Amino acid sequence: MKMVLIARETVVMFFKRFEVVIMPVIKFFLGYFIFSRILNLGYSHEFFDTFVDAMSSSMLSWLFALLFVVMPANLSWILIILTITVQLSASIVVAAAVFIFLLLIFLFYGRMAVKESYIILLMVLAFAFNIPYLVPLIVGLYFPVTAVIPVIIGVFISMQIPVIFDLMATPIVIDFTDVEIPELVTELPAVFTEAYSSVMEGILASYNWVFIAMIFTMVIIAVYLVSRQAINYSKEIAIGIGCAMTIFGFILFNVATEETVSIVGVFGWVILCGLITVLVRLFDSVLDYTKAESVQFEDDDNYYHVKIVPKVIMHKPKRDKDDRHHPHPADSPDMLEK
Repeated sequence: MKMVLIARETVVMFFKRFEVVIMPVIKFFLGYFIFSRILNLGYSHEFFDTFVDAMSSSMLSWLFALLFVVMPANLSWILIILTITVQLSASIVVAAAVFIFLLLIFLFYGRMAVKESYIILLMVLAFAFNIPYLVPLIVGLYFPVTAVIPVIIGVFISMQIPVIFDLMATPIVIDFTDVEIPELVTELPAVFTEAYSSVMEGILASYNWVFIAMIFTMVIIAVYLVSRQAINYSKEIAIGIGCAMTIFGFILFNVATEETVSIVGVFGWVILCGLITVLVRLFDSVLDYTKAESVQFEDDDNYYHVKIVPKVIMHKPKRDKDDRHHPHPADSPDMLEK
């Protein structure tokens, strides 16, 4: 255990020393993964092919990843929304519906809660890697309860991606032939409104995301409440409770819906996500509960009851091997006599 703690502290100190370099690198590769998946959707309009032909999708992914690092978070969101819209532009109605939906999310939530809005991306990426159970555990430990909002949004978007692909396979065609320009201008808003409604009906027809969002919401609330209790190993207990609630929730999901989710697979992935969360917790801090103590004191206005749990910090020896063979001059007998 001592070797594990020493290795942990070495990694933490290395990260803190080079954090200015490491964080942009992590953000760069995260942006590259996001934009490479978006640019490979393959549903862009022919109009944009002339612009894409000059640069490969890989080069565009590297370029957008670099912009993702240097641009502010709000502009990064705008870039992601525009890129998704362009990649779905083969169907103008679907592209417009997705653009409006994502823009509303950005205007009413993303620009006001910038840090929490990244949870939406993490949720979508977690679904892509088949580990969506990881995000509620991390969110419950390190974010306020309001973080359930981006988790729900991320679940909704992730569950609707197959529906959007089906809509792109059979796009809605709007016939404007033999229509005069004045009539076209008059009828265009109504036509797009009707088409947009049909797209949204197709998306909202799948309600399974509601059950998954409810499961993740309950897990986040439970982990949040338990992890902040003044008991020993509260965060570790919270992770275990969150894993158990996730497995039990998906058992109920199988019973309540027509979906057949492999409980054995869910159990394995949930345990893996729990272990990853414990590892994240290990690198965050390690507490020595054997030295925990409660302190009580008061002033004129309040009475305080504080529980103190020291962190485990592995200190390096202050002296080198040469120092032990060559004592400090102040420790020599001559100096002691003086």
